[in-house]
Amino acid sequence: MRGFPVMLPSGQRYWTVLDEDLQVVGVADEFLRHLRFGRDAAESTTKAYAHSVALFLRWCARTGRSWQSGVEQFALFMTWLAHAPSTDGSTVGGVVVVAGPGAGAVRCPSRINGVLTAVRGMVVRAWSFSMEPHLPTSGIPMRMRRYKASWESRICP
Repeated sequence: MRGFPVMLPSGQRYWTVLDEDLQVVGVADEFLRHLRFGRDAAESTTKAYAHSVALFLRWCARTGRSWQSGVEQFALFMTWLAHAPSTDGSTVGGVVVVAGPGAGAVRCPSRINGVLTAVRGMVVRAWSFSMEPHLPTSGIPMRMRRYKASWESRICP
């Protein structure tokens, strides 16, 4: 997974996320397009968010999770984010080994917070508009569940 710039025929640009087969990741692309054109975010914001979302999707792929089930294991992602280097780590018997708690952090708290903000934005966007109806609701605060219901009542005829 990696961030990738997109130039539209109008000349406007935004960033998206491509998977290992160089295919656009739909949920990430929809979120990033909405951020750039629906919320009027700067191109540099979509670049930063694309790289952050790509980190989350890369972690999900490496751990054999869909991004939906990765949301349920967010604490594990946060630990990985703090301790896994940008490189792939050491390989022992075909298994990637990275440092964990007890080792020094490889990303500063502000970077971790930025990544989590981007991932949260993607997840909330997907969940709010029912792009992914199978997202867990157990970890979502009641006020967010009410928000989704009120939003749907405003946009549905």
